[in-house]
Amino acid sequence: MLLSAKVFKLLFIEITTVLYRDRIVQVNEKIQISILVDNNTKPDLKKEHGFSVWIGVSGHRILFDTGQGQALIYNSASLGCDLSLADALILSHGHYDHTGSVSHVLNHNPIMKVYCHSDVLLPRYSIQDIAVPKDISMSAVDKTAILDLPIGQVCWIAHPERIYPNIGLSGPIPRIHSLENTGGPFFLDQEGTRPDPIEDDMAMWIQSERGLIIITGCCHSGLINTVNHVRRVSGEEKISAIIGGFHLSHASYQRLEATCQALQEWNVDTIIPCHCTGDEAVVLMQNKLGGKVVQGYAGLVWKQ
Repeated sequence: MLLSAKVFKLLFIEITTVLYRDRIVQVNEKIQISILVDNNTKPDLKKEHGFSVWIGVSGHRILFDTGQGQALIYNSASLGCDLSLADALILSHGHYDHTGSVSHVLNHNPIMKVYCHSDVLLPRYSIQDIAVPKDISMSAVDKTAILDLPIGQVCWIAHPERIYPNIGLSGPIPRIHSLENTGGPFFLDQEGTRPDPIEDDMAMWIQSERGLIIITGCCHSGLINTVNHVRRVSGEEKISAIIGGFHLSHASYQRLEATCQALQEWNVDTIIPCHCTGDEAVVLMQNKLGGKVVQGYAGLVWKQ
């Protein structure tokens, strides 16, 4: 029996819908961001000085930073975030508290894409006054795990780049605002003669129906510089949420005031300061912006 063109078309549409139903659901699914590692935590999770988030968006699972390592392994399992299912690993910069256990993650997920700036591999040191230099580099084991990946699996980010249609990376962030700097005694040598500008510092952004969702690791480039850069390269002005470390723990009061003023001018819906933001900065933000500011912690799940 021959099918009419109309019946054939209807059958084709039905079959196609069934075949691609999962994909349709994934594309339209809600955005969910879970903080896996932070300096603060829920009572039943581990805390450490570090940062990591798990992002589910448009059918993709993304791991952004890995903390120092131990908290990530425990907390991700406790929160039901299966690292072996991640499509991508994004490293905001090459400090130990954002890159620990990269090798562990890659052992469990050897085919995931890795996105980072090439400077994540540099030796880095923190030198406080006359104290002994502290090595704050990514570990040798984790560097080797990245370098041993097949060509093409590591994407070295040297400029703004979209990794998915609605998800992008800032690349290196121009330092424009006069009050913002790298915010610490960071050097590329143990003698403290070569200041580290941390040019690998970058942020991730998601374009949603409600505006940009910006994820920062440590924001060494400064929050104002970072957000203004992301707005420029994404072509999106409205900001729905900013989540991550803002590196304001040792910032001057003038810089804190300027940051709060910028947040007010941007009219951000939700601000979740984490990790290296600092208690004083969080309190000031809450005083200035009220309920828009929610202190981040491991175990916090934000949805849109």
